Amino acid sequence: MPFRFSLQAVLRFRESFERRERLRLEAITREVSKAQQELEQAKLDRAQAVIQWQNRVRQGVAAGEMHFELACDRSRLRRIAGWNEQVAKLEDLRQGQIEIYRKAQQQRKILENLRNRQLAAHQIVQARRQQQELDDRFLLTHAGKSPQM
Repeated sequence: MPFRFSLQAVLRFRESFERRERLRLEAITREVSKAQQELEQAKLDRAQAVIQWQNRVRQGVAAGEMHFELACDRSRLRRIAGWNEQVAKLEDLRQGQIEIYRKAQQQRKILENLRNRQLAAHQIVQARRQQQELDDRFLLTHAGKSPQM
């Protein structure tokens, strides 16, 4: 008799759910990575602008240029702060998704372990039946023959 796991449909659903949650986690992780790259680029842009500004200041600049550069620097700082906030939000979202994925994985593993235990028990029963059949055949073939003395 072939093995049939009565909760196979539930196991397939759990595997599908786990796969979906893993894909969501991967997508969020890509978003985190992209936001971190944008943040690093914004910091690099500001650092380069500061260096350029320092070089121009040494040569002398007008007050209007100073005000403009300060406004630009505030804008760069706001951009950095925005990316910092975005990275933090995405990281929180990623941590939440990690927990969801772990729960989905745990639920799938529970069903998979149950299936494996039931399969092992089924295989033991099948092996016993086969051995019993072999024993019965042996007895039938050798029962009619009596040892000669």
